Amino acid sequence: MPAIDPAAAALVARLGDALGAATRPFALEQELQAAVSRVRQVYGAVACSFAQVEPDGATLRFVAADGAGAEAIVGVTLPVSRGIAGWAALSGEAILVADVASDDRFARDVAEATDYVPSAILAAPVVDEHGETAGVIEVLDPATRHSDSGQDLAVLGLVADQLASVIRLAALYDALGTGLLRTLADPDQEGTFEEGIAALVGEDEGAGLTSLAHAFRELAERGPNEARLAERVLREVATYASRRR
Repeated sequence: MPAIDPAAAALVARLGDALGAATRPFALEQELQAAVSRVRQVYGAVACSFAQVEPDGATLRFVAADGAGAEAIVGVTLPVSRGIAGWAALSGEAILVADVASDDRFARDVAEATDYVPSAILAAPVVDEHGETAGVIEVLDPATRHSDSGQDLAVLGLVADQLASVIRLAALYDALGTGLLRTLADPDQEGTFEEGIAALVGEDEGAGLTSLAHAFRELAERGPNEARLAERVLREVATYASRRR
C-alpha cells in the first residue's frame, strides 16, 4: 500500500467520523418519525407509519409512526407477504384501499393489536436507486379519501421518493464513516477506528466534528437539489479516499 499523506488522511477521517455520527440509526429514525408526523398532518389522517424492509428481504419492521396506535405498532414485524403494506412492498405500486374490511390483504390482527382498526389505508413503496423496495409508508383514514384519490396517491408517491433520498444518504454516510475511512484512519489495521481517529485529529475536536455533521445534515434537508449536492460531495470524498489507498 502506498504511503498516505497524514494531513489528507486526517481530513478524510474527520469527515468520515463526523458523517457517520450524523447518521447513526437513531438519527435516521428521527428523520422518519418527523416525516410520518408531517404526512399525517397533511392528509388530516388518524395515523401514519413507515415500515422498513429488513435485510432478509422477507420481513417488514415498523420503525416510525404517528397518531392512533403509534406506540404499539413501532417495532412490530410481519412478513412482506401480509398486509396492505406487504402488498405495496411486493408490487412496488401505491395503493388506496377504501374499505379494508372487505379486502383479504388487510392484516386485521396486526391492527387490532394496536387498538386502532382503520377503515381506509393509503400505502406507497419507498424504492431505492436500484429499484428495490426499502420500505412502505402508510396513511390510515386520511381526511381526503372521499375526494381525489388519484391526487392522494400521487402526493404520497412524491413523499416516498423523498424518503428514499433520506435513506440513501444515511446509508452513504454510514458507509463512509464505518467502512472505507476505517482503512484510511488505520491503514495497517492494527488498532481500532477510534484509536486511529484519536491519533490523527486529537480528542479535543469533538465539537468541530459535531458542527460538520450538522452542516451536512442541514444541507441535505434543504431540498432535493441540496440533497444531491451533499451526496455528490460525499461521493467525491469516497473517490478521493479510494485513490489514496
